[in-house]
Amino acid sequence: MRTVIIKEGPLVFTRNVLFMEIIAAIFLYVASYLENYEQIYNASGLVNVLHYHNFLMLVFSLFQIVYILLLFFDWYFSQFEIHEKEIVRRSGLLFRHRKSVSLSDVTSVELYQSPFSRMMHHGTIILEHASGRVTKIRNVGNYDEHLLTVKQLAQGVSGRMRVRGVKPLLEKGEGLFVEFKETLRYDVRKGEVSKEMERMVLKSIVGFLNADGGTLVIGVNDDAMVVGLENDFKCLPKKNKDGLENHISMLLKTTIGLPFAKYVDVDFETVDGLEVCVVSVSGSHKPAYLRNSDKSEEFFVRVGNSTQPFSMSDAEDYIKTHWKSRG
Repeated sequence: MRTVIIKEGPLVFTRNVLFMEIIAAIFLYVASYLENYEQIYNASGLVNVLHYHNFLMLVFSLFQIVYILLLFFDWYFSQFEIHEKEIVRRSGLLFRHRKSVSLSDVTSVELYQSPFSRMMHHGTIILEHASGRVTKIRNVGNYDEHLLTVKQLAQGVSGRMRVRGVKPLLEKGEGLFVEFKETLRYDVRKGEVSKEMERMVLKSIVGFLNADGGTLVIGVNDDAMVVGLENDFKCLPKKNKDGLENHISMLLKTTIGLPFAKYVDVDFETVDGLEVCVVSVSGSHKPAYLRNSDKSEEFFVRVGNSTQPFSMSDAEDYIKTHWKSRG
């Protein structure tokens, strides 16, 4: 896979500059009471070359330029690199530092937002390890996509990561890595079980398998409103979460194939008192096809915020480039 670069959002750099401006102003204000620097400057004879107030403006301007450049380069050269099996933190200006964290023992990936970070549309991605260690990727812009990327990679490497945090997905809405489905198999408009509804869910899963993975949330309508799973529960032989998970597993095996089941993880979460089903999909190691009832096969890829069918020629070109880049 390609390396994903995560940097602090540019607003963080602005925040740091404002903070340093305040610190510098306080320092100079206090320093002015400790000593009469103007008298010292005039006594040195430099006043014949440059007036004291002009000297202050020059020094303070140079000081601002230097520390703003230092803050900028510190922000610019500090980043997290998301690889297939590890996360690497690179920092430092003159002496570069590298710190690596393995994804193999990650047990959960969550998002934290303070009121200030919500205002800045930033978030902190928190990784919990089996050893109890916690890794934090702070001040992340576009946190929803990066959060899902880390989740998918951790799920694929460790095989045991717990998927949490549906609410941030609901707030952001559907996108490249997120899809909502109101039901798995119950057609609300017709009031009956529909094979076409199941096919739409499976199409989304295939699209994620053939791209870079994603999360499908069942029990949420197109307006990102949680509706729950009761309509699906009532039309299953086993009318609960286990029955729904078993039915999804059966559909995966019969329409996509057993080898792809390892890339799909099914979990449940309660949101506002209603249960939703969270289907986490990792990008697969080879092309996945959706088998129809007539034994024909279709190829789908997640593109933007929708799942698109590819013609045979388009699929051939995509397969050549996509899995070559992943290898």
